[in-house]
Amino acid sequence: MVSVVSAEGTVELENPIWLSDHDLGLEAVATGGETTQKILIAGAEGYARLLDGSDPNTQIELATPVNETIRAIDWHPRGKTALLVGDGGTMLRYAAEDHSVTTVSGSAYLNGVDIATVAWNAAGSDAYTGGEGGWLWAYHEGEGGQGVFQLLNGTKESQITGVACQAEESLCAVTTESDGIAIIDSNSAHTIHWIGGTDRVWRAVNCAEPVFNRCVAIGDGRAIGIIGLNIQEPQQSTIFTKIIPSISGEFTHIHTREASEVLVTMAPFQVMAWDLSEGEAYEWIEYEEVVSSSSALAGERLVGSWATTDDSNIGFVVTSYGAVIGFHPPPETDVWTDSLISYILGAVVLVAVPGSVLGLIFMNSETLQKKYFARRNAKYEASENARIEKEKAEKRAARKAKNS
Repeated sequence: MVSVVSAEGTVELENPIWLSDHDLGLEAVATGGETTQKILIAGAEGYARLLDGSDPNTQIELATPVNETIRAIDWHPRGKTALLVGDGGTMLRYAAEDHSVTTVSGSAYLNGVDIATVAWNAAGSDAYTGGEGGWLWAYHEGEGGQGVFQLLNGTKESQITGVACQAEESLCAVTTESDGIAIIDSNSAHTIHWIGGTDRVWRAVNCAEPVFNRCVAIGDGRAIGIIGLNIQEPQQSTIFTKIIPSISGEFTHIHTREASEVLVTMAPFQVMAWDLSEGEAYEWIEYEEVVSSSSALAGERLVGSWATTDDSNIGFVVTSYGAVIGFHPPPETDVWTDSLISYILGAVVLVAVPGSVLGLIFMNSETLQKKYFARRNAKYEASENARIEKEKAEKRAARKAKNS
């Protein structure tokens, strides 16, 4: 059992960007791109659009050859293409070169199965896709651009709800509605290993932890499934479940915020952050704060989120209807200008001690204050960067020791 570390939302919301004046029925959000951050969103009736990750007002509407609902998207590791999958065996390829969306050759092999998830392995050599009935395939592009599909052995019968692959190793994690969690070994003919977790419905999975080989699954009853990947012996991988008791609502989607941390969208409208390395939860966007600002927005269904590459504390959440809502940290309170009363009290204290003249000069000089705070912030940033580099070095050393 774990509790939420922060009792209040970490970030504030901005005014929405509405992609349309009618309900788009969005279902999927995916972050990728070769040189800059690009966001693919998709949903009902084959709708798809490309957004700029830093400025979602910059958009390209995409023409897809289907009217089926698109349920999931994953970018190829090189960022030049992405796969989109959905109902009726839909499998499409987006090409960044010309923004075309075409049907994947050979996808008729999916036999019209409603597809719920897709994910590329670390090497970008194979993608895994699956959905209803427990069907799960490995896909790669063969000679002449022909799609090659392999139906995996060892699958079970309940709905495949998610697939995610570790970014640096050959293993992928799979979640299901009632058959638990499995591991796919890309280096061993796509062998499936079932590791447990059959006691609940699992809705999605993410493998954002690049150092300690962990994935995290989200399930019903606010369950977090911590998956420990055993690289040498995948069948020995483990699943440990934690329940988040001090937050209401149900988990719906999971996306990477930064290395080792994910954002979990929930119903009703709220977002929780989960630190994979520390095993801690943070309330990122609080439902009560959303209600107090807009009861209409609070009724929206969240389908995903992303953090910008320049600052992982700044990003966006997306609703099914078609609202893209920015988030950012709350502004810092200025102790000198918070209120007239605090200003006067500060002056009284300064006058009552030696050096009051210098204090008054400083207090009434914006230039001196700016220089002081700039110097203080620079020291803080240097200290913080040193701390981060130290942690990275420790993680690399731990990983090296683990693999040696």
